Amino acid sequence: MIVLSPTDVRTCEACWRAPVVAVRHTGGGRDLLCRECAEGGCPRRVDLFPPYGIYRLHHPGIRTTPLSKGDER
Repeated sequence: MIVLSPTDVRTCEACWRAPVVAVRHTGGGRDLLCRECAEGGCPRRVDLFPPYGIYRLHHPGIRTTPLSKGDER
């Protein structure tokens, strides 16, 4: 039986289509997955608040577009 907190997602974090039925414990916490993604070993697709933002953006990267006026980074 899976115990989800009120703030846990109810949709699979790998496919974002099926309901959560499995939990995979990892070094960074836990992944909430549907049966198909859990059995297939699918990685979760979104990290919600990693150090640099969202959607697995782990490194700042190289800017390919020019800075806009007023963007003083």
